[in-house]
Amino acid sequence: MSNRLRESRARLVAAAVALAILLAVVLVAGLGPGVIVGGDNSGPSVESVSGETIVTISYTDAAGTAQTATVSGVDPALSNPEHDWAIVDRSSLPSALQAVDDGPAHDVVGFGERALVGATETATVPIDGTTLTVVVPAGRGVDPDRKVGFVEAFAGPYSLSGDTDSVVLVSVPDTFPNRGLMYADDRGYVTTESFWDGDAHSVWIHEYIHARQDFRTADSMTWFREASARYLSQRFMQEQYDGVTKSDVRAALAGRSENTDVTLANRTTWAGTNSHYHAGARLLAAIDAEIRAASEGKHTLVDVFRAMNAEDKPVTVERFVELVERRTESDQSWISDAIEGDRPIPERYE
Repeated sequence: MSNRLRESRARLVAAAVALAILLAVVLVAGLGPGVIVGGDNSGPSVESVSGETIVTISYTDAAGTAQTATVSGVDPALSNPEHDWAIVDRSSLPSALQAVDDGPAHDVVGFGERALVGATETATVPIDGTTLTVVVPAGRGVDPDRKVGFVEAFAGPYSLSGDTDSVVLVSVPDTFPNRGLMYADDRGYVTTESFWDGDAHSVWIHEYIHARQDFRTADSMTWFREASARYLSQRFMQEQYDGVTKSDVRAALAGRSENTDVTLANRTTWAGTNSHYHAGARLLAAIDAEIRAASEGKHTLVDVFRAMNAEDKPVTVERFVELVERRTESDQSWISDAIEGDRPIPERYE
């Protein structure tokens, strides 16, 4: 086993012990049901990863036998033999390694169609009834403790509920096609090394919010997934981080004038673009402002998000408006008109 993998595993064990102690303290203090952390660590473990375009993975199987697997056609930007890791297609791994891609304990972390194999640094925190784990390939220069700390500090104060058991975010090189992406199993990646995008947005919080979206939507509400992740990430940053002001959020919301022709309910008007991110975020900002004003600050869009997570059926435009009206206790039919393109999306942020 390489020194880096030994160090990586030692750090993982230390982090798990610390988290277990923290969980015990929380349970004793009676602060809630807590989070189940850990699990069965039996199974294969990776000993070393070498090569760039042709990657050789040396590992010990569950029976303790030394094994070797070779993966060809690896993007050299996604492998680092100096630091003992590579990101490969999941399907290219032997079945013994594919079977343990449920977490960093065995040096294999699956996300989407990819898997990070080898030495990593990880950090895990309990947050809003779930756990968040950030996994960073060794030597990448991203501190996982700081990343989970930021998400916990800035998104943790908001209860989003849902049935999310755990969230895993993997820090990857920027050769991936998106700045961030969350998959259906609540595992995703982020290419941005900094936590804050420098305006009013955080990709890290954006992808975390995606993982907490346990609702289903009707086709006319598909836009809500990206729009809510964008708007709420901006809102959380403005409310929790001194570096983001209301003026920053207003500027971010108003900064995409090319999106004025988007009809949110009709995905053909924004398919293949990110116009629904921005037009939808502007609408959600206006809806949030209305909720806050009508309820005298007792309710926000987060309450609607949480209510959507509790819905058994796909959320339609009509049902979304109803959930908003429960918080405002007043008619909000203008929302359906804005979603369906019958009236302009107002610009309002409070």
